[in-house]
Amino acid sequence: MTKITTIRDEQETNAQGMADALLHRMAPTTKLTENGQRFRHMTLLELARESLEVEGLNVRGKDRMEVAALALQSRNMGTSDFPSILANVGNKRMRLAYQQNPATYQLWARRAADLPDFKSVTAVQISSAPDLLRVNEDGEFQYGKMQDGAESYSLITYGRIVALTRQAMVNDDLRAFDTALAGFGSAAARLENRLVYAQLTGNAPMADGNALFDAQHKNAATGAGSALGLDALSAMRASMRQQRGLQSETLNIAPSFLIVPAALEQDAYKLTSANYTPSRFADVNEFREGGRSSLTPVVEPLLDNVSATQWYAAANNGQVDTVEYCYLAGTDGPVLETWNPFNIDAMNMKCRLDFAAKAIDYRGLYRADGK
Repeated sequence: MTKITTIRDEQETNAQGMADALLHRMAPTTKLTENGQRFRHMTLLELARESLEVEGLNVRGKDRMEVAALALQSRNMGTSDFPSILANVGNKRMRLAYQQNPATYQLWARRAADLPDFKSVTAVQISSAPDLLRVNEDGEFQYGKMQDGAESYSLITYGRIVALTRQAMVNDDLRAFDTALAGFGSAAARLENRLVYAQLTGNAPMADGNALFDAQHKNAATGAGSALGLDALSAMRASMRQQRGLQSETLNIAPSFLIVPAALEQDAYKLTSANYTPSRFADVNEFREGGRSSLTPVVEPLLDNVSATQWYAAANNGQVDTVEYCYLAGTDGPVLETWNPFNIDAMNMKCRLDFAAKAIDYRGLYRADGK
């Protein structure tokens, strides 16, 4: 009986080991595999020479600049093609930096279904759902319809390009490579955060012609009584409770998040702490952890750029829409693309982010000027 055993291609094994070793050099907290151990002490140029030799290219006698140029211009289809190795490492390093920079908007905003293209999409609000009606004796159900809130948005593409030159390879300038990739990941996370919070601070008009936070929407407070405190929180809660849907139905929305600038961080944590006792014995702090209207504090320094006194509240986005965000289908965050231009000895790296954020419904959002 003949036994057939599939042995992993040496080229693929080497490519994965080189990628593991490079990623570990840039991010030492990542696990270094046994395969990667073989390459951990190699410089970029030594890895490039090894990759070219495995591909079957004769680089004996070639100087350092020639090897670097060949490695960057290699277009073999094998998985050990050096630009492919760098692209593999680049994507992993960028994603690691992206994940290490969590944005506060993810605590309260809702991720919507990813969009298949860049066409404008209209969001149907949760608050537009019709009330249920009693079924008559004949068992006949009555038709209802969703009132279209008409809030629409579309994806926007953001990005930048940097290059890994053959000079950087010869100099083993892995720090510059790492800095660019980590910078891409961190920048993408910061950009998403800015775009979502811009929905609050920008106070743009909604489909009904009124600003997101407006007297007509009954979700904005001004004057001395709006300063962050128990009385102001009580007024916010009452306003949100009394909001009505598109068909005038009572929604009974409860606030879940207290969103504040860094200047109000101490006050926010004090008001939501289980250990906080109001100054008046007759008062009860229902906004504390475990209280009947407990609030989760969210501190965002971006808000300080607009106002050190303004604060916001948001309902749970499972109860009513607030702000939603999404990506292009199949991306889920920043994407790194690489290519080797014919006219220069370098590998270009392009970071692209397809992202959208939009305030969908004002009923679950509230803003107080704090002064």
